[in-house]
Amino acid sequence: MNYNKAIFALIAFITAAFFTTVDKMRTDEILAIGLFVYFLLDFIDSIGKNYNILDIPILLALFQCLLMPIVVYHVYNDDSLVIALKYDMGVTPERYYGFMFPAIVMMIIGMKLPPLLQVSYQQKFLQAVHSVKAYLVGKGNMGVLLIVIGVVANVMRDFIGGSMQYIAYLISMLLYVGVLYTYFSDHKQRFWYLVAGAVVISVQSLRKGMFGELVYVLLLAGLLMLLGKKISNLQKYGLAFLAFFAVLILQSVKADYRAIAWRGQGNQEQSNAGAFVSLIADRIAEPGRFFDLDLMFPTVNRFNQGMIVAKVLDHVPSRAPYAEGETIFKSLAATFVPRLLWPDKPMSGGQENMLRFTGFLIEGYSMNISPMGEAYGNYGVEGGIFFMLFYGLFFSLLIVLLMSYVRKRPTIILWFPILFLNSIQMETDILMCLNSLIKNMIFVAAVFWAADRFLRLKL
Repeated sequence: MNYNKAIFALIAFITAAFFTTVDKMRTDEILAIGLFVYFLLDFIDSIGKNYNILDIPILLALFQCLLMPIVVYHVYNDDSLVIALKYDMGVTPERYYGFMFPAIVMMIIGMKLPPLLQVSYQQKFLQAVHSVKAYLVGKGNMGVLLIVIGVVANVMRDFIGGSMQYIAYLISMLLYVGVLYTYFSDHKQRFWYLVAGAVVISVQSLRKGMFGELVYVLLLAGLLMLLGKKISNLQKYGLAFLAFFAVLILQSVKADYRAIAWRGQGNQEQSNAGAFVSLIADRIAEPGRFFDLDLMFPTVNRFNQGMIVAKVLDHVPSRAPYAEGETIFKSLAATFVPRLLWPDKPMSGGQENMLRFTGFLIEGYSMNISPMGEAYGNYGVEGGIFFMLFYGLFFSLLIVLLMSYVRKRPTIILWFPILFLNSIQMETDILMCLNSLIKNMIFVAAVFWAADRFLRLKL
């Protein structure tokens, strides 16, 4: 028997029981808090033991689509300014949780069922890491080569337009993969190559002002790097706390930093890196702002993906009909049909779905309705809930399938962070999830083939 899981379930139960004493807390809100506590503790405990990729979307869904809406409903939803800015939830808690809570539960069941039925699931990941280390003995230059190619491609992205820019973007992702190859190799200078790779990645994020990709890649790659290592509980919880605090700080400064990096606001004599460090230092120097409800609202709002889903619930079907699977089938088709043959195929980024399912025209920034929002927009409450079960099963079975191939080519596991980079997020839609996943798989297969065919390298 796994005593840790029993202890986590008990802690989750006690936490949920405490919130029953809070006035006006709904049963589904209390259950959501309990589920989040359980999966968070279980995820932290799994660090070093297992590579639970799908625990990330589970935690994100619980946090962004259930916990943040709880905060908004109980603290901000009746504020006149919040309503005027349309950042309120827009629908009653009964209607929102009546769809969202069972939809997320069904997604969790879909993601957890296949691994639960496989006794050796955890061992496969641990064995894959051992096999990778054995395979990369004396092959440290593979990682260095991938890092160099990734850096060059990243520079070239600024000079390439059109569809070729996306290809350059995919190639630039080899920088992340190269860091992992180098980390698991026995290269004598691997420390310095890892430092160089980390510096390039950081500079790239600061230059573009885009940190979401960096956070998710670091999370996926970091969990992989720690797999098989003996880590104390104190270290695990300390690492989790620092990671959450870093993300919280990053979210709080992101808008201000982009105003400097993109629009040239602020001190013109200060570099972007200097401005970023100053913003971080200011936030750390004023910890009280994290307890100020008014100052924290922009951060809460950025975390609150449930607000957008609530707009979908409000808009469909009262002002727009259910899509009846149209956008989902189009997403599947768009994944395989090139734009040359389908010039007006759906664009990723969320603009089309936001306009269709919420009535909001998004220009100049990215915003999306999430897989749950699109599931409801197509199939309604019951159909959307049922769809999320298959959505979770799809990703879980895909990982099971990939792990069966990892036995033949263990290094495939080093490509998991870029394979699932966009698929584990909640700020997406079905098109972005499937499109990025399929294209990334094709790209990885092409890189393996090209390395073998032209460089005689078996990656």
